[in-house]
Amino acid sequence: SSSPVAPSLRSPVCEPLHSVPLQVGPGLVYMLFNHAFLGRGVILFSVTPVEPLLQCVTHCIYYQSNVPAVIPKALILGERIQFERDVMIWNNKTYMPRPLLVKEDSAIVRHRRWYSQFYSDNSPRFPAPTHSLDW
Repeated sequence: SSSPVAPSLRSPVCEPLHSVPLQVGPGLVYMLFNHAFLGRGVILFSVTPVEPLLQCVTHCIYYQSNVPAVIPKALILGERIQFERDVMIWNNKTYMPRPLLVKEDSAIVRHRRWYSQFYSDNSPRFPAPTHSLDW
Protein backbone atom coordinates (compact mmCIF):
# COMPACT_ATOMS: atom_id res chain seq x y z
CA SER A 1 0.00 0.00 0.00
CA SER A 2 1.22 3.48 -0.71
CA SER A 3 1.08 6.20 1.86
CA PRO A 4 -0.18 9.69 1.01
CA VAL A 5 2.54 12.15 0.18
CA ALA A 6 2.27 15.76 1.27
CA PRO A 7 2.57 18.22 -1.60
CA SER A 8 6.03 19.59 -2.17
CA LEU A 9 6.63 23.19 -1.15
CA ARG A 10 7.33 23.79 -4.84
CA SER A 11 3.91 22.40 -5.79
CA PRO A 12 1.44 24.81 -7.45
CA VAL A 13 -1.03 23.86 -4.69
CA CYS A 14 1.15 25.73 -2.16
CA GLU A 15 1.50 28.88 -4.24
CA PRO A 16 -0.06 32.06 -2.77
CA LEU A 17 -3.39 33.31 -4.10
CA HIS A 18 -2.72 36.64 -5.80
CA SER A 19 -5.61 39.08 -5.61
CA VAL A 20 -6.13 42.66 -6.73
CA PRO A 21 -9.12 44.63 -5.42
CA LEU A 22 -10.46 47.44 -7.61
CA GLN A 23 -13.04 49.76 -6.06
CA VAL A 24 -14.90 51.29 -9.00
CA GLY A 25 -17.25 53.44 -6.94
CA PRO A 26 -19.00 53.43 -3.59
CA GLY A 27 -21.13 50.44 -4.57
CA LEU A 28 -18.94 48.23 -6.76
CA VAL A 29 -15.71 46.35 -6.09
CA TYR A 30 -13.96 43.82 -8.34
CA MET A 31 -11.60 41.33 -6.72
CA LEU A 32 -9.39 39.80 -9.42
CA PHE A 33 -7.49 36.71 -8.34
CA ASN A 34 -5.10 34.21 -9.82
CA HIS A 35 -3.56 31.00 -8.50
CA ALA A 36 -1.29 28.48 -10.23
CA PHE A 37 -3.47 25.51 -9.17
CA LEU A 38 -6.89 26.97 -8.32
CA GLY A 39 -7.14 29.07 -11.48
CA ARG A 40 -8.28 32.62 -11.99
CA GLY A 41 -11.49 34.55 -11.66
CA VAL A 42 -13.20 37.63 -10.36
CA ILE A 43 -15.59 38.28 -7.47
CA LEU A 44 -17.94 41.24 -7.82
CA PHE A 45 -19.18 42.97 -4.68
CA SER A 46 -22.21 45.17 -5.21
CA VAL A 47 -23.62 47.39 -2.45
CA THR A 48 -27.02 49.02 -3.01
CA PRO A 49 -28.54 51.42 -0.45
CA VAL A 50 -32.03 50.34 0.64
CA GLU A 51 -32.63 53.00 3.29
CA PRO A 52 -30.44 54.97 5.70
CA LEU A 53 -28.01 52.60 7.44
CA LEU A 54 -29.27 49.56 5.45
CA GLN A 55 -27.63 48.14 2.33
CA CYS A 56 -28.17 45.10 0.11
CA VAL A 57 -24.84 43.39 -0.61
CA THR A 58 -24.40 40.92 -3.47
CA HIS A 59 -21.34 38.75 -4.10
CA CYS A 60 -20.99 37.13 -7.55
CA ILE A 61 -18.08 34.99 -8.70
CA TYR A 62 -16.98 34.42 -12.28
CA TYR A 63 -14.44 31.67 -12.77
CA GLN A 64 -12.65 30.02 -15.64
CA SER A 65 -14.81 27.20 -17.04
CA ASN A 66 -12.22 24.39 -16.90
CA VAL A 67 -12.00 24.45 -13.07
CA PRO A 68 -14.35 22.18 -11.07
CA ALA A 69 -17.27 24.15 -9.59
CA VAL A 70 -16.27 23.14 -6.05
CA ILE A 71 -13.29 25.56 -6.22
CA PRO A 72 -15.23 28.80 -6.84
CA LYS A 73 -17.97 27.63 -4.45
CA ALA A 74 -15.37 27.17 -1.70
CA LEU A 75 -13.87 30.59 -2.42
CA ILE A 76 -17.23 32.38 -2.28
CA LEU A 77 -18.11 30.50 0.93
CA GLY A 78 -14.86 31.71 2.51
CA GLU A 79 -15.62 35.25 1.34
CA ARG A 80 -19.14 35.06 2.79
CA ILE A 81 -17.85 33.88 6.17
CA GLN A 82 -15.31 36.73 6.30
CA PHE A 83 -17.98 39.25 5.27
CA GLU A 84 -20.35 38.05 8.01
CA ARG A 85 -17.57 38.50 10.58
CA ASP A 86 -17.01 42.05 9.37
CA VAL A 87 -20.72 42.93 9.73
CA MET A 88 -20.45 42.75 13.52
CA ILE A 89 -17.64 45.32 13.42
CA TRP A 90 -19.52 47.60 11.00
CA ASN A 91 -22.67 47.46 13.13
CA ASN A 92 -20.74 48.66 16.17
CA LYS A 93 -18.51 51.30 14.64
CA THR A 94 -18.84 55.02 15.24
CA TYR A 95 -18.13 57.68 12.66
CA MET A 96 -15.61 60.22 13.88
CA PRO A 97 -15.03 63.23 11.61
CA ARG A 98 -11.43 63.58 12.81
CA PRO A 99 -10.34 60.19 14.14
CA LEU A 100 -7.07 59.73 16.00
CA LEU A 101 -4.84 58.04 13.46
CA VAL A 102 -1.29 56.82 13.34
CA LYS A 103 0.97 56.98 10.28
CA GLU A 104 0.00 53.42 9.29
CA ASP A 105 -3.66 54.52 9.03
CA SER A 106 -3.00 56.92 6.14
CA ALA A 107 -5.12 54.75 3.83
CA ILE A 108 -8.21 55.77 5.83
CA VAL A 109 -7.66 59.44 5.03
CA ARG A 110 -7.00 58.70 1.33
CA HIS A 111 -10.12 56.52 1.14
CA ARG A 112 -12.31 59.18 2.78
CA ARG A 113 -10.96 61.83 0.41
CA TRP A 114 -11.59 59.59 -2.63
CA TYR A 115 -15.05 58.55 -1.39
CA SER A 116 -16.14 62.16 -0.77
CA GLN A 117 -16.47 62.71 -4.55
CA PHE A 118 -19.65 60.60 -4.47
CA TYR A 119 -21.44 62.92 -2.06
CA SER A 120 -23.44 65.95 -3.15
CA ASP A 121 -24.64 69.02 -1.27
CA ASN A 122 -27.99 67.20 -0.96
CA SER A 123 -26.54 64.01 0.56
CA PRO A 124 -28.09 63.18 3.94
CA ARG A 125 -25.91 64.05 6.91
CA PHE A 126 -25.96 62.33 10.26
CA PRO A 127 -24.93 64.29 13.34
CA ALA A 128 -21.34 63.70 14.42
CA PRO A 129 -20.97 62.13 17.86
CA THR A 130 -20.51 64.66 20.63
CA HIS A 131 -18.29 62.50 22.83
CA SER A 132 -14.55 62.58 22.39
CA LEU A 133 -11.47 61.01 23.85
CA ASP A 134 -10.54 64.24 25.64
CA TRP A 135 -10.27 63.81 29.42
